[in-house]
Amino acid sequence: MTFTKRKSASKDAADKPKKLRVVSVRLTEEEYQQVVENCRKAGRKLSDFWRRALLNVKITALATPEDMAILRQIGSMSNNLNQLATVANATKDFKLVSWEVQTRSKELKTLYNNLSNDWKHN
Repeated sequence: MTFTKRKSASKDAADKPKKLRVVSVRLTEEEYQQVVENCRKAGRKLSDFWRRALLNVKITALATPEDMAILRQIGSMSNNLNQLATVANATKDFKLVSWEVQTRSKELKTLYNNLSNDWKHN
């Protein structure tokens, strides 16, 4: 029986923090194949590819509570504008409704300007 000396870990490997957490994700077969192809093109292992993808992506929140409140107001005002258009078409009195529409339009622009930039450009 022969014994071979085991390789010892390099000093760099001893200084690296150990990866103890596991993150799992469910994919369709098509999504998985796309990820595998992207790994192959990048010349990376699947775990390294996911780690880099997860840590280097910029995440944008769907909406802040303030933005959600403003979006609800905009939705309500849009509904009001629709009702005004219905009244104008039914009565054929567009001058009466015109002032109200202009007022609501200014309010909508103000609300839009209060939204965060993430919502203005998406």
